[in-house]
Amino acid sequence: MIGPKIREMRKKKGMTLTELARYSGFTASYISQIERDLIQPSLLALKKLSAALESPIYSFLNYPERNHIVTRVEDRVKLDLPESAILYEFVSPMVRDKETMPKMEIVYFKLDPDSWTSDKAMVHPADESVYILKGTLEIFVDEERVLLSEGDSIYIRENASHRYYNPTDEVVEGLAIVSPPIY
Repeated sequence: MIGPKIREMRKKKGMTLTELARYSGFTASYISQIERDLIQPSLLALKKLSAALESPIYSFLNYPERNHIVTRVEDRVKLDLPESAILYEFVSPMVRDKETMPKMEIVYFKLDPDSWTSDKAMVHPADESVYILKGTLEIFVDEERVLLSEGDSIYIRENASHRYYNPTDEVVEGLAIVSPPIY
């Protein structure tokens, strides 16, 4: 995917293929093949092209920022914590590169019947909203108990001590939206 970036940079400079060929020492045909991703240039070729375009070589490697990221159900990252009755599936992407740094985390969860999320309460430096898709869930925030049913939601501020309990004999399903991401 380096080729389209080289083409974009060449056009921003107002250069034709012939001009870039003259400045870099390559043929226009060779550069055209690179720009169409038909061939992969060597490191030496990238160095010459970067000099001709007066741009650092690393700029060829910066791909355009995407306005969307698709996470397919079969590709969700799953987190099954030891000594816990909860299963987490990350609906939002777990991408931690400079290009795509999500500003929130959406986690689908299932909590087994008559179970706690863990023995200890969770505390994290992020706001969290929980939405119940199916079942009934008790959430303990600090010392307060809140009962949520299907369709209900709660907003929990950062650093508030909280944990979930499923008081029923059916699996509870829900979504937790966390911002900023903690995983």
